[in-house]
Amino acid sequence: GQIVGVVGRSGMSGTSFHARELLSGLPPPPVISPAGDGTLHMMVLSGPYCLRDGLDYTPLEQALKHAAKEQPQVLVLLGPFVDAGNQKVAAGEPVIPGEKEPCTFEEVYTQHFLPMLGRGLQPLRRSNPPTEVLIVPSLEEVLCFHPMPQPPLDVALGPEIASSGVWEQFDKMGVRLLPNPAHVKVNGVRISLTSSDALSPVLRELVLRPEGKKIDEALRLLLRQRTLFPVVPREPAQVSEARAAALDFPDGEAPDVCVFPSVSGTATGSVVDDTVIINPGSICRPAALGTFAELLLMPADALGGPGVALHERTRVDIQKLDFQKLG
Repeated sequence: GQIVGVVGRSGMSGTSFHARELLSGLPPPPVISPAGDGTLHMMVLSGPYCLRDGLDYTPLEQALKHAAKEQPQVLVLLGPFVDAGNQKVAAGEPVIPGEKEPCTFEEVYTQHFLPMLGRGLQPLRRSNPPTEVLIVPSLEEVLCFHPMPQPPLDVALGPEIASSGVWEQFDKMGVRLLPNPAHVKVNGVRISLTSSDALSPVLRELVLRPEGKKIDEALRLLLRQRTLFPVVPREPAQVSEARAAALDFPDGEAPDVCVFPSVSGTATGSVVDDTVIINPGSICRPAALGTFAELLLMPADALGGPGVALHERTRVDIQKLDFQKLG
């Protein structure tokens, strides 16, 4: 599915083309680094949020307590929140901690997860200034059946959960429920978000071994295709082609910051073609605690003016989830 450009000349008969140079994608336009309205501190958490053998959300609660202590300007929560791959969920016998009998998936959301999440977000929304909270759903969400692009979580989970009134607390707090993927602007910084792995499909399709790092070359190809999921046939396969334009970067330009979890490589922050790419890892791996990411973006004026490149004033820290450290 890669769109390329070829430089060369046609043969005398016009039936052949002699290639001289291959362009792997559109080169990035001249970078205009966003000035920003001040220091941007963004924290990124990605699911699953509990270990595979149960529905104990203590890791998420601890991460939210850490966020309340640090008070970032932006907190991003990427699904899945109730993971379809969780052993209890996959078996159809989800048991809420403290209960003995299994419950329905709807009850997991309305009686356990969403009330807990609301309590954890209250200190962040009450801070001064309040933390902006962005929630993005996932294809791995147990009750989300929409293909990508997915609607916001309250829509994706359906009317039965909405009728319980559980979303009212999020509306009152001003929490932003975003689609998957989502493209937002914060402090003048353009940010693209998705809860799906955008790196691995491109990485698997690399044919020629690049001179530099293989992951960096895959990320460069992704950015130059101007879309989060350029591989055809689609991967992930659950994509609505009728609405696939939502996967493209707005205005055909790579974002300043691109955020998605990936199982390829380790959780990290890297800079490719002056785009900061963040892989936060997941809060919980199948049988162990995982990681989350913190982005600190300094304003251009603090480092000498608008000519300072974005990556020169950006720091990404990958934090390992450790109850003693975060407490």
